[in-house]
Formats: sequence, structure tokens, C-alpha cells
Amino acid sequence: MKALFKFVALVAFLVIGGGLLVYAASRSLDFVQTTLPSNDQALGYFALLATSGGMIGWLLVFLYRADGIIQRGTALLMVLIDFLGEAALFTMDTLYRSGENGLVGQMTQDEIRMVILGMSALIAINIFATIVFELGRMEVLKEIAEGAARDLVMFKALARIEKDSETVADEMMEDIVNQWRGNFRSAFGSADKLGLGQYQTKQQPTEPAAKPKIKFSLPSLIRRWKKPHTPITETERVPVETRVNGHSPTPPEENPT
Repeated sequence: MKALFKFVALVAFLVIGGGLLVYAASRSLDFVQTTLPSNDQALGYFALLATSGGMIGWLLVFLYRADGIIQRGTALLMVLIDFLGEAALFTMDTLYRSGENGLVGQMTQDEIRMVILGMSALIAINIFATIVFELGRMEVLKEIAEGAARDLVMFKALARIEKDSETVADEMMEDIVNQWRGNFRSAFGSADKLGLGQYQTKQQPTEPAAKPKIKFSLPSLIRRWKKPHTPITETERVPVETRVNGHSPTPPEENPT
């Protein structure tokens, strides 16, 4: 019997909570749609994400996804803000429609304007809360803390370098000047290296030797052509044994003995 009552209590809780939530969401949607053109009425459902829909969504985030105090605090705070926004919006819609029906005085334009601005602010707060929620992750906080510590060390190191730079410069100056003196003497320590005492005389340009001119005459060419050529006589062949020393054709004399 006790289990049955628990089940009935659960059903009653869901019916009451769900029914009233649907009623509040419908009144909020009615007010939002009055601010939209007739062909964009469907956009009003997205505005519920900043009221009743946002309240349920942030509650689920708080219970099942939030990690760390920043994420949990952001989610819980947005549950309360969206609840108050939902309550204010469906109340304004009720007053607005009651004024049209003559039950209460009609809302002035300034009052309607304030409601619209409040609804816009509620949407903006929900968008900003999603950014803060992601920045509140422990991994992101760890990286931010390590980066801040690293930057602090770097700033202090730079300040110390700037402070000690004059002392280090004074200590190094003597060695640097001596090194410069030695390099300067090596590079320009003589008149020859400076280019002094070296003179160059200009040589007179020599004229190229004139090429012999070839005289050409037609009569001399004809005379050369008509001049008979001396025939080449064939050398007389002499036997080797008749030559004196191998060169004379005179026969050798007989030995009288």
C-alpha cells in the first residue's frame, strides 16, 4: 500500500509540475509571438529556451554535467534566473490579454517596451552563462592558472634583465672596445690597407700593327698563268754497286795488284 501511495505521489508531482510548466510556457510563447511578424511565429519557440526550457536544461546540467564550483554555481544560478524570467513573462502575458478583454486596465506602450527589453536581457544572460560555464571547466582553469604563473615569471625575469643590463654593459664595454681596436688595426693598420701611396700610371694605348695590303693586279695574274712551268726531270737510277759512297755513278777503279 505504501508503494502505491509513492507511485501516486510521483504521478501527481509530474502532473502538477508538468501541467503548470506547460501552461506557463504557453503564456510566455503567446507574448513572444505578439512581438514577431505573422510569417515568423515559429521563432517564438526558441525564446522558450531562455525561460521554462532554459530552467529545465540548466537543472539537468547542474545534476549531470557540471564539474567544479564555477560550473555548478553557474548552472544553479541560471535555473533560478530562468524561473524568475518565466514567472515574469507569463504574468505579463496574462495582464496583457486581460487588458485586451477589459478585465483590467490595458498595458501602456512603455510597460510593454520594458517587458520586451527584459525578455531580451534574459536571452542575453543565458548566452553569456554558456560561455562562463565552458570557461569554468577544470582543464581550462588549470591552463589559465599555469599561464598566469608563467607570465609572472617572465615579467619578473625581464624586469631583472632590464635592471642588470647597465651593469653588464659596463663590464663588457672594455673587452668590446679592445676587440674593436684590434680588428680596426688589422683592417686599416697600414698605408697600403688604406690605399695610400699606391699609384697607377696610365699606359699609352698601342696601335695595332697594320696588316700588309695585298696588291691585286689583273695583268700580273695573266702573266703568271701564261708562264710555262719547268718539267720535273726524273732522277737517274744508278745501281748501288756502281756508286762511290753510295752517291756517285762513276765505276770504281780496278786494283792494279
